[in-house]
Amino acid sequence: MRQKETEKIMRTAALLIFDLDGTLADTLEGIRDGVNLAMERYGYPRRSTEEVRCAIGNGARELIRRSMPKEAARDTELVGRVFADYDRLYEQTFRHSHVYEGMAETLAVLKERGYLLAVLSNKQDAYVKDLAAELFDRELFCLVAGQTDLPKKPDPAVPLRMAQSLGLAPEQCVMIGDSEVDIRTAKNAGMRSVGCLWGYRSREAILAENADVTVSKPLDLLSVFPAR
Repeated sequence: MRQKETEKIMRTAALLIFDLDGTLADTLEGIRDGVNLAMERYGYPRRSTEEVRCAIGNGARELIRRSMPKEAARDTELVGRVFADYDRLYEQTFRHSHVYEGMAETLAVLKERGYLLAVLSNKQDAYVKDLAAELFDRELFCLVAGQTDLPKKPDPAVPLRMAQSLGLAPEQCVMIGDSEVDIRTAKNAGMRSVGCLWGYRSREAILAENADVTVSKPLDLLSVFPAR
């Protein structure tokens, strides 16, 4: 897409839907520690930070399946039990998270400029809501959603529901995230996408997805979404 066309589209955006892990905040330490508490409970090997980083993106249950030994991961019932334990144990570690430098300031300016801000994550819904409330001003986001019994990203169902609940068309919405999943979700929903290069995926992986825009740091978003 040509730069001028992209700039015009982004300027008319109304709703900015942010991923959480690796986009708004670095939550990797807490996820790794929670995963390893679950692995230890079942006598499985601990996972390194890099291993956990590579397993993130498709929901907590898939994170656990990828973290388990291959043979054990083939047992769907066992994966469910380990995930249930992780879901409970993560409560001890999820606060080991911090907002990326410049992100809080960026979000405040975007809200001041009149953009609606939302969070959509494949992390468990309760933890998404808790982290959003603890790390950011409670009035910042109009919608916050995580993994429930509804389809998870890259399925477009939840972002489309978000848009509909605010009376917006998909083309008025932009998804902002650090992974292939976020960019593919935007495409599936008929929304625009911004790929973030500071998160848990490599620069090459993000660029290969052909997001409408890519940014290297949070403050770059202020150039993408100007004052109106």
